Amino acid sequence: MALTTLGSAAEILVATGHDAYARSSLRRPGARGWMADRAVAWMGIDIEERVSYLNALGPPAQVGALLADLLPELPPGQRLTVPRGTPAHLPAWVAMEGTDWDMRWLGAPPPHQPGEESVESVDDDPAVAALLTASSPTASALPGDPAVRRWAGIREGGELIACAADTSAATAVGHLSSIAVHPSARGRNLGAVVTAALARDLLEDGCDIVTLGMYADNTYGRVMYDRLGFADTHHFTSGPLLVRGRW
Repeated sequence: MALTTLGSAAEILVATGHDAYARSSLRRPGARGWMADRAVAWMGIDIEERVSYLNALGPPAQVGALLADLLPELPPGQRLTVPRGTPAHLPAWVAMEGTDWDMRWLGAPPPHQPGEESVESVDDDPAVAALLTASSPTASALPGDPAVRRWAGIREGGELIACAADTSAATAVGHLSSIAVHPSARGRNLGAVVTAALARDLLEDGCDIVTLGMYADNTYGRVMYDRLGFADTHHFTSGPLLVRGRW
């Protein structure tokens, strides 16, 4: 497969059609990428984990072929985010232990949710930590994380019962993380309320899209985000690459 080297973030954005995921994962003008047929790969920053990832878009078979050609350039254990189904197209001596997740995006203000006026800025790390421990122990953003620009939440009787983090980093791309509702307050639409309020703020602040990531098996979350107008942008698998000895 003939590879074309992409020497800047601008070239990568053009090659991906200014894709929302590419926009959110590129952090510097001098980014490096590669393109072959309809597959594009680039080194970027994972939206949630804030660590370096090799990201790719395109048909899984073509992405697998592109990655096979890039293997000599990749360090051991390189972390990847690739279209779901790509691992099946990697060479036999390559394995990938990954997690399936979906990127979702919103390009217009969500429907107003009753109760949005109760969403407030939260500057209380112990309260956020207690809420996430009770409701979302695998949350991607935590109190004290430098990637968090702000927390928004809902209090009831002085207790924080719902929260969401603004972890936006790319120009004009808002990103939501760690959306959580206390188990005792579930079934009251509070997740939708805090999500809608923070997404609305980001759009009003100048973002033209708001994104979030969700585990592929999060059925409840999918229904909630559907109601708010979020669309599936990509179905991904993320994880480290394992290169075994070749025969």
